[in-house]
Amino acid sequence: LSQLPSPPTMSPTETGGLDVYYPDYDTTFGEAGCINTRPMPNGRPTYNTRISCCKNAYAGQTSGMCLSQLPSPPTMSPTESGGLSIYYPDYGTTWPLAGCINTRPLPSGRPTYSSQILCCKGAYAGQTSGTCLSQLPSPPTMSPTESGGLSIYYPDYGTSWPLAGCINTRPLPSGRPSYSSQIACCRGAYAGQTSGTCLSQLPSPPTMSPTEAGGLDVYYPDYATTWGEAGCINDRPLPSGRPITALKRAAAGERMEVSHLADACVRLLVSVILARAALNHSVRRRAALSPVPEQFVITTSICWRGSYRIRLQGIHMRGDK
Repeated sequence: LSQLPSPPTMSPTETGGLDVYYPDYDTTFGEAGCINTRPMPNGRPTYNTRISCCKNAYAGQTSGMCLSQLPSPPTMSPTESGGLSIYYPDYGTTWPLAGCINTRPLPSGRPTYSSQILCCKGAYAGQTSGTCLSQLPSPPTMSPTESGGLSIYYPDYGTSWPLAGCINTRPLPSGRPSYSSQIACCRGAYAGQTSGTCLSQLPSPPTMSPTEAGGLDVYYPDYATTWGEAGCINDRPLPSGRPITALKRAAAGERMEVSHLADACVRLLVSVILARAALNHSVRRRAALSPVPEQFVITTSICWRGSYRIRLQGIHMRGDK
């Protein structure tokens, strides 16, 4: 074409380049922009204006280099604090210490919110440190209880089970179950706590009325003693998951029912009955005396051990019976 008598020309733009713009792929993305330098590389996308080239080819450029090369670069109206008019989560800071910022430039792909508090609620809803909310111009407050803590209680998972209780210390850990009162928390989170620590921390701890012997009003098998020597006790506190029975002391001739006792209890019961029967029989044979006035009567006793049931019924010591 240059050998023609009148070679064709390409009319330059005002800046002396081409009348179209294309992305500068020879420069790193963060430092690149749109140019109209001659000659135009083969296969390069072109745009009628530089700003349309920047918006399409460098839409995700956080440095803003492309737009800054425009004759009249666009601006984003700042907020009162001098930043952007929108807020986004600060992913460059660790979660407990992070908050929402409006620092320029807006990182590519970062979620944005119209206000700082909406950003905190959306991006840092589970933040237990409260850092994001504390950075607000007027941080929200939670009304304390009479003891100065939260208005709710939650289990203290940071303390071992026997020594733990329910607390209302700030801040509320994320995902921790909460209760409207301390006693409701103890009943819900520490229902099987044998030490009674949680209930003992109440302003007015509940009490358990003792039996005549000073123990519980129920009996349970003593698993802490070897099986051959063990029996049933009512010592405080009642171990968690231990089977219990309501045992009534019966006078002579009254019925006494016992259920869910260990075999040691059964053997003790049988030993007592046989010993009394042997003593009564021996005395009557040797001295030809009438039966002893004291009577030891058990109408029915039912004992369980595993899947075996032992039933003692109709054992009497009255006269010759």
